[in-house]
Amino acid sequence: MRMMTMLLALAACGPAISETTMMKAERREANCTLELVQVDITQVSFNQTWDVLGYVTLHDHEAADPVAEENRKLVRPRACAMGGTSIAIAMATTTTAPNGQQGGGLMYMVLRPKAAVATPSAF
Repeated sequence: MRMMTMLLALAACGPAISETTMMKAERREANCTLELVQVDITQVSFNQTWDVLGYVTLHDHEAADPVAEENRKLVRPRACAMGGTSIAIAMATTTTAPNGQQGGGLMYMVLRPKAAVATPSAF
């Protein structure tokens, strides 16, 4: 019973959120405008067009719609803080346990248009 109570308490907390920064960029306001884009990372043009600033991942306890308003509210301030101008859905997963409980995860790629090649600096 104690374990069940703990699991219910954790589920009530909402999604766990992780952020991975790949590249530093100037922060933008928390409510900045972001474009939802569809990209193919296997194409050479992807790396010629976009800088990948990082990823925002939502680890949820239920199946989640990647473009749902509640997810946008969680992702937007984090992506803007990374300096992103665009978002791409990198991965959306849903799993179903034998007891029928569903869980899912959403990974958003934070992008900006490719900047001019930076001059190397001393390390």
